[in-house]
Amino acid sequence: MRQGKAKYLFPGNNTPKGFISHYHEGLRGMQQIFILKGGPGVGKSTLMRKIGTAMLERGYDVEFWQCSSDNDSIDGVLIPAISTAIIDGTSPHIVDPRYPGAVEEIVNLGNHWNRLLLRNDKKDIIELTDSISEHFTACYAKLAKAGSLLESQMKKTASKIDMPTLRNIIQELTNTVYRSGASRSRNLFSTAVTPRGLISFAEPLSRSVGNRWLLIGPVGCGKELILKSLADEAERKGHYAEIYHPALLPEQIELLLLPDLDIAILDAGDKTPSYATDEDHIIDCSELCDIDSEQIEEENGAIATLVEEATAQVAKAKELHDKLEQHYIRAMNFEEVDAAGSTLFNRILALCAEKESGGN
Repeated sequence: MRQGKAKYLFPGNNTPKGFISHYHEGLRGMQQIFILKGGPGVGKSTLMRKIGTAMLERGYDVEFWQCSSDNDSIDGVLIPAISTAIIDGTSPHIVDPRYPGAVEEIVNLGNHWNRLLLRNDKKDIIELTDSISEHFTACYAKLAKAGSLLESQMKKTASKIDMPTLRNIIQELTNTVYRSGASRSRNLFSTAVTPRGLISFAEPLSRSVGNRWLLIGPVGCGKELILKSLADEAERKGHYAEIYHPALLPEQIELLLLPDLDIAILDAGDKTPSYATDEDHIIDCSELCDIDSEQIEEENGAIATLVEEATAQVAKAKELHDKLEQHYIRAMNFEEVDAAGSTLFNRILALCAEKESGGN
């Protein structure tokens, strides 16, 4: 039996505009969604990872939703072949059933904790939770400043673009990439600000297809307009598109993935990256406008400092979250959690058997 392929991405992110979640878009196409509820440390991430790993071993491709606020945790696993997802539905990415029983189902791991122990720890739980929120507020303030600098840089550079040449590039790419198809798209994050710094899955995601275009050049030099135009064209022409956004400019696009066409278009940074291969198509957008390299370098230094300061706040929040988890870990009956996990896994195996037998 072949080993399934694992895919990693961020469904939500710490951004200059606070926490942004693309959970609902990420779940498009899922026919069965198990929503895990319960506090920190109740075993949600461990349960999802176990099931995801087991499904990989059974030959199923699995999408792992990484947690932007905790590098060691996951927020969900999706098994596309059986249109099934298991997700963490607690704060800050609260998810509740839209079609209870028909599509979504709540699995409440909070049913397996000792409420008396948690009530006894009430003061510490409240203080830790409030302190965590304060650190995230400080993080978002730093990211807001970094995002503002980056947006200003993008606008200044964009004002100098050779638009006729850029329009020709967009038209040539559009003609090369597209044919007709069935429309469906998802917006997700490829890069996130985490306790260990800025983490990006953009390049590994772009390697999942056979044809890759790398757009290089400074922020605002036309890469953003190319990606936006191609994403809009994917919608118009009816293609399934996965649209991945960066952390600091969450409304911009870092990666446009068109799996059905075997194509990826990636914002690869200022210069040709070390991972580029002879098979990659490289478009140097820095040639489209005159730029002040010295000023950009100075602004990038300030942005990097702000991101480091934001990362420090997320890391402090993570330390407090680990302490908060200990209160819940002590209160949990993990034998009951394991039994609930086994029941859930058996239901997923039943869905696999139904799929393999040709059922709907």
